[in-house]
Amino acid sequence: MKILVIAAHPDDIEPQMGGTIAKYIKEGHKVKMVLLTRTGGKIEYTREKEGKEAARILGGELIQYAYDQDDFAYNRKLVCEVDNLIAAYGPDEIFTMNYIDSHQDHQIVSKAVISACRKNNINLYLFENVLPGGNPVVEEQFNYYVDITDTFEIKMESIKAHQSQIKKFGIEWLEAIEARSRFRGFQMNVKYAEAFKLVKYFRR
Repeated sequence: MKILVIAAHPDDIEPQMGGTIAKYIKEGHKVKMVLLTRTGGKIEYTREKEGKEAARILGGELIQYAYDQDDFAYNRKLVCEVDNLIAAYGPDEIFTMNYIDSHQDHQIVSKAVISACRKNNINLYLFENVLPGGNPVVEEQFNYYVDITDTFEIKMESIKAHQSQIKKFGIEWLEAIEARSRFRGFQMNVKYAEAFKLVKYFRR
């Protein structure tokens, strides 16, 4: 299978679904990770390098677009860009951000991907809010879980590639990510898991 993961910034993907990506790759599937925006600021280049290293650790392919965050908006142009991306890659499954995430860029990405999936038979999943985040997500949203017990260490190694963000948020960021993975695992009677909202599923 071909898996496409679409997010906004470096470090948006690995904490939320790094274990799932590593699991797909371990099973022989192809994973393409796409980041749509530039982060800007003095550490932009550093964050791009960290994103590439994190993708390397997981074993996926990373593509970084260059939308300026100041001009990033949910509009026809962005939806068409995502349309073209999907048409060129031809994925079987797409994972993207949650539209009720507290970060505006994350909302924009989610809405654009959902719109682009209006006319295809590709399975679509939303991952959990990016940590740290302000808005809680109602529990009923999550109806698809992935056991990442065997790939949890790879997930955490990929996250540790984002040293600038560890410096910014502290070791508590890593602890919160591990705690959520443990919590989702506890719900499913495994050690570690990741949770998603299944938006659309087509059984072939």
